[in-house]
Amino acid sequence: MASEKQTYPYVPTKSWWALRKKFNQSIPPQVTPSYLVAVLGGTEVSAKRNVLLGLKAVGLVDEDGSTTERAKLWRDDASYAEVCRQVQEELYPAELLNALPGPAIDKSAARRWFMTTTGCGEQAAGKMAAMYALLAEATPSAGDEAKVSKPKKKRRAKSAGQPTPSGGPPPPQPPSPQQDPPQAPGLGIELPEMRLNVEIRIDASVTPEQIDLIFASMAKHLYRRDDERP
Repeated sequence: MASEKQTYPYVPTKSWWALRKKFNQSIPPQVTPSYLVAVLGGTEVSAKRNVLLGLKAVGLVDEDGSTTERAKLWRDDASYAEVCRQVQEELYPAELLNALPGPAIDKSAARRWFMTTTGCGEQAAGKMAAMYALLAEATPSAGDEAKVSKPKKKRRAKSAGQPTPSGGPPPPQPPSPQQDPPQAPGLGIELPEMRLNVEIRIDASVTPEQIDLIFASMAKHLYRRDDERP
């Protein structure tokens, strides 16, 4: 009887829905480890231990691996919930069904119950609780929601400038050198040109010799050649 069971089966949720979709396309006459590998991937050892034993326990295949009449009803949306109810009543004691009736159950509470009842570890109890929750939900459309999509790659924010070939942000650009303000042509290089208008008033009493000295001095200080400048 269900109450005498000290261990409970489990089928991974993803495998459960993948097989149901495959059965909808074409129900196989027999389910073998190699068939499960072809549908689900992995190894035959893993398929036998983690999937095939659970399928036999819930009555979708018999001991020889042949698909049962229940498997035909299981793949039909109209009879799916009834199949789940029958499996629950066959596998689990009334105390669990009454404590956690579903359709939505507390998986933490279910995991604790399986750990206490079977003496298994937390990981194994979590798998049993997931199987119980799957049967308690009994909703065929949940398979569409359980489809695992590939994670989308995060796009990096585009930075100003041309991106690198690897798609990452462009390397930091060196600061542009500051340009000196343009200078006026010749500023600081040539002396400014100066024009002087000299007006000389000579007294009538000045002698010609003194006049010559005056103009000689002017020539010396005002009209020096470039090669004589300091």
